[in-house]
Amino acid sequence: PLSLSHPISIHTTPQSIEEQPQPATTHLPAPAPPLVPAPIMCSTTAEGKNQRPPLTATADQIQQMLSVIEHDIMPKTRMSVQAGNKVFGAAILNSDLSCSVASTNAETDCPLFHGEVKCIYDWSKQTPACDRGPAAMSSVFLCTHEPCCMCVASILWSGFNKIYYWLPYETTTAQGIPHDVDTMHELWGVTGYRRRNKYFASACLQTLIGELEDSDAKASLEAQSRRLLASYDAMSDQYHEEKVNNQENSLVLD
Repeated sequence: PLSLSHPISIHTTPQSIEEQPQPATTHLPAPAPPLVPAPIMCSTTAEGKNQRPPLTATADQIQQMLSVIEHDIMPKTRMSVQAGNKVFGAAILNSDLSCSVASTNAETDCPLFHGEVKCIYDWSKQTPACDRGPAAMSSVFLCTHEPCCMCVASILWSGFNKIYYWLPYETTTAQGIPHDVDTMHELWGVTGYRRRNKYFASACLQTLIGELEDSDAKASLEAQSRRLLASYDAMSDQYHEEKVNNQENSLVLD
């Protein structure tokens, strides 16, 4: 409402125009300039002031995570692929890297059940609501493959701040699933998320293995990774060969 220079008083007798109080001159603010969206940038290597520190791992820690993939995740994935699901799996590890829960892709049950989302769902069922925040922040989230935009956001929203993945997007694409990169490009014009940000830090196990000093332990990890990759490539081939005739698979992004 417009403001007046002094209050209006009520008179029983008419007043001249000069005697009537006049409204103060009101200066309306200039219209704000239109909002211009900031250009979309691929910020996978952008530096930020509030980044979490980079994740590291010793040879023993990497070996433990690869063992979780081999012994806890992969057996579930073998069975799930036979039911028409993809090869992606995940596990939530305790602070000592022991496995708390392991899960695998279950898109035939629900299209949102990528391996990581299914893992969070299974973990939520066994973790009381009052404990989930502290438990997530003290845990490690382990993925067989680098998480897609839906999964990495789900991990973030669940409170996990340490993410390790074994295989990068390049391997996922080579295994016949380019959607992880394609969806981010189509939605936001980027090819990846910031691997370090104020919410979480993520690291690729293959990269960490490559950064180790040459040793018997490094050679053993490289051999274990190659053995696992051969198994996952075979399961991926099985999925692609059988999905055409699988009546349970009507996924748009298959």
